[in-house]
Amino acid sequence: MAKIKLKMKIKFRIYPVLLLLAGVILTTACTEESTDEVSSNDEQRFFDIYVASSYPDAEPLDNGLYFIEQTAGQGMVPDTNDWVLVNHVCYMIPEDYVYESYIENVADDNRLDLSGIAIYGPYKLLNGSRADGFTKGLTMMKEGGEATIFFTSELGYGTTGRGKIGANQSLKYEVELIEVIKDMDAYEQAKIEAFVDTIPGIDTIHDAGTGAIMYYVIDEATEGSPVEVDSIIEVAYLGYLTDGRVFDQSAEDAPFRFKVGDYTAETSPIIGWHLGLEKFKEGEKGRLIIPYPLAYGEDGRVDPSSGLRTIPPYETLVFNVEIVSVEASLDVEEPEP
Repeated sequence: MAKIKLKMKIKFRIYPVLLLLAGVILTTACTEESTDEVSSNDEQRFFDIYVASSYPDAEPLDNGLYFIEQTAGQGMVPDTNDWVLVNHVCYMIPEDYVYESYIENVADDNRLDLSGIAIYGPYKLLNGSRADGFTKGLTMMKEGGEATIFFTSELGYGTTGRGKIGANQSLKYEVELIEVIKDMDAYEQAKIEAFVDTIPGIDTIHDAGTGAIMYYVIDEATEGSPVEVDSIIEVAYLGYLTDGRVFDQSAEDAPFRFKVGDYTAETSPIIGWHLGLEKFKEGEKGRLIIPYPLAYGEDGRVDPSSGLRTIPPYETLVFNVEIVSVEASLDVEEPEP
């Protein structure tokens, strides 16, 4: 009987603890729900005040999106899976804080790129990859059009946020839709062909691994040592897009040094450099025209520390190069006498 009484006492002690824990869990859940609701209500209240003061005549669409067209376009309308070229300024509201733009003077005025590494000019993006409100707004535009689009986080990044954008954050975009790109490969190929048609004496290199074709031309020839696989070379260069926008260049008196054919090294450049520079000799100057499969691919390049885009996706790159020096690799064994 003593043992039975002991068990009974334990049971009666456990029940109040379970009830207390259940109460805590329920209270916590209610608190979280209440916090989300408060944040959402606060966002809506400030959003309404912002609209009333900044756009008093604006009316939302049925889905809650505000769309104000400044200039009606005349070209194509983008679908949700089309690539587009845009000029854009992105704001967090109600503060009208600019958090992204690749228009250079806007970026400078708002100190968005303190290190000067971003590539400015028309911005290439996939419609549907941004906030739902932005996507819906773009599909209401035509090429050549300009509009202001704004919305609450219900059409943005919700209660979780994304990157620089916090939870329950209302957003605004000022957008110029420059061009709609239906077929990215055909678009880039047409750009390359138009560019290389202006260069006399240009030649091609076919990469069996990717099936891609790149181009090169030697503008100043020499009788120097040839660049070969396993050569260690130094290259002075200027990198730019086919429209002339410069994205990188070597420092004066500090050429880029790497081992040709070593794709795995930390210092390895893009594939197109390895393939193209094998056509050169020490002292020669020329140009490389490299399509995206042999450059930075479908994703382009983003600076990891700042999150700024430095190479657009699907982008053809052009390099002016000078082979400063060519050395035999130290890893190559000398033949025995």
